[in-house]
Amino acid sequence: MSALHPRWRVVLTTTPYVLLGVLALFTLVMQWGQWAQLGPTLALCAGTALWVLVLRDLPFGWRGHPTTSAVLVGGMIVLNLLLVLRDGWFGFLTVATFSFAYSMVPWPWELLPVGATAVVAGWAQSSGFGHDTVGIVATATVVTLNVVVMCGLSWGLSLAQRQTQQTATEAERGRLAREIHDTLAQNFAGIVTQLQAAEQAVDDGTRARHTDAALALARDGLAEARRSVQALRPPALDANRLPEALANVARTWSARTGVPVEVVTGGGAELRTETEVALLRTAQEALANIDRHPAAHRVVLELRTVGGRARLEVRDDGCGFDASADPAGAGYGLLAMRERIESLAGALVVESRPGLGTAVRAEVPA
Repeated sequence: MSALHPRWRVVLTTTPYVLLGVLALFTLVMQWGQWAQLGPTLALCAGTALWVLVLRDLPFGWRGHPTTSAVLVGGMIVLNLLLVLRDGWFGFLTVATFSFAYSMVPWPWELLPVGATAVVAGWAQSSGFGHDTVGIVATATVVTLNVVVMCGLSWGLSLAQRQTQQTATEAERGRLAREIHDTLAQNFAGIVTQLQAAEQAVDDGTRARHTDAALALARDGLAEARRSVQALRPPALDANRLPEALANVARTWSARTGVPVEVVTGGGAELRTETEVALLRTAQEALANIDRHPAAHRVVLELRTVGGRARLEVRDDGCGFDASADPAGAGYGLLAMRERIESLAGALVVESRPGLGTAVRAEVPA
């Protein structure tokens, strides 16, 4: 659920509880007095709500861990099936189970829980069919249709996301190619032409004129190169220095995720452009990592520039992970941060323990 709007986060968070409450109330009305049937069903409803509460919503150390997510989704499917086997109307609960499968399991593994949930939904839809040959064939048809449609939807969503990312990448590559062709490549070609003309000049005046023209083109090319590099600066740094840019990034991230971010800055040393870009990208990646594992309730982003050194620290109180188990960092994001910081003769340290949050510290020469 990391890329969702906060309102949709609230919807997905409350959906299983709301559905369980409505379905439990409906069951209570429909089966009042049938305690032998009603008791186990209500117990299963309570157990399902407790299952989600403990594994997803309460701030235990295991919350947000991939293994926990897999156990949560798998258990939710089993509990949903048990409820459907008791009463077909609990097929409506698959709305919540599908949301878990789509949002908590990465592609292509999400096809497994999506397909299993589709079987539960199809079984609920066909619960009124008979047990003769016609009923069995109809049940199999309904279940198959559910699996094909829901897995197809999963595949379609994944394909659309990849195509969107590919289109954006190709558009940026095309823009850079046009930029290089229209500026740097043309300047280099002009320099070569002028230098060749200077070599073939018959007098010093002509040679000097061609050489001066080549120098002018080289200066223009250098200016264009600098302009192109400046164009690659993060938009957040276009009109702001790093402290203001960090505050804006934190404010936007907090508004999107609903997690408060405290921004602390100190020291007034002016940083080089490449240093500002590296630290801003590091902060953005650290926040993205927190967002991908939505278990944090508070984040602190701190920037200090003291004694010719700039230090950025991003701390959260999320689920954390075992940093000692993977010294190189958990995934490409941390590896990219480390390479970016080390390219500036800096150092990146990641401190984390399961249940105790994570701290990412980057220190570079100012």
